[in-house]
Amino acid sequence: MEKSILDYFVLIRKKLWMIALFVLLSCLTTFYVSKTFVVPVYKANTQVLVSSTFKSEEAIDLNDVSMNMNLVESYKEIIKSDQIVQKLLQNHPEFGMTQKELLKNLKVSSTDKTQIIKIEMEDPSYEKAVAMTKTLADTFMSEVPTLMNMNNVKILSSSDVAVKPLPANGSIIINLALSFILSAMAAIGVFFFFENINDTIRSEKEAEHFVGLPVLASIGTIKKGNVTKTSKALSREVGEQTYVAAK
Repeated sequence: MEKSILDYFVLIRKKLWMIALFVLLSCLTTFYVSKTFVVPVYKANTQVLVSSTFKSEEAIDLNDVSMNMNLVESYKEIIKSDQIVQKLLQNHPEFGMTQKELLKNLKVSSTDKTQIIKIEMEDPSYEKAVAMTKTLADTFMSEVPTLMNMNNVKILSSSDVAVKPLPANGSIIINLALSFILSAMAAIGVFFFFENINDTIRSEKEAEHFVGLPVLASIGTIKKGNVTKTSKALSREVGEQTYVAAK
C-alpha cells in the first residue's frame, strides 16, 4: 500500500522522540570529537603579480602573451623548487618545519588567463601560515633576477593577521550543523525503511486496502490492567445483588 505525504508526517510525529534522541546523541558526539581530537587548520595566502615582459606602448603580440602565460607556469614550479624552499628554511629556522612538511602544506596555483600566482599555506597557527606565505614570496622575488634575469614580480596582496578566518577543516558550529542535518536524515530514512518492510495491518485504511471491504467497527487495544479491573467490577456487582425473602 502506497502511503501519502500526510501518512509519513503522522509516522514521523509518532516517533519524533526517537528521532530527536538520535540527533541529540549525534550532535553531542560530534561536539566532543571536534573539541577533543580535531585540530583546527587555517589557510593563508599571498598573491604575486607577474608583470608583462613587453612595454605598454608596444603592440601586443600573441607570442608575447603566450610567453607570459608560460612564464607564470615556470614561476609556479620555481616557487616549489628545492632552491627556494631550502633557502627559506635555512634563513628562517623559527618555522620549525622540514622541506617535506612545508611542501605538503603548500599549494601554488594561478587562475586561467591571468598573471597572478597564489601562494597558499595551511597550518594550525594562522599567524605562522601568514608569515610563511609572505616569507616564501619574498624569497622567490629575491631569487628571480638571478634565475631568470628578470625583475618582473611583485606582491599583489596578502592575508591579514588581524582578520582570522574560520578553520579550513570546519569549525565546531559547521560540524554541529552538518551532524544535525545528516543524523536527522539518517534517522528518518531508517525509520521509513523499517516502516515499509513491516507488513502488519495497523489501521482501518490499511485493512480496507488489503481486504477490499469497508471496516464496520474496530476494537481498541485492551491492556491487561483494564481487563483485571473490569473483572473485579463485574464480580462485585454479582456478589452485591439484593435478595428478598417472602413469608
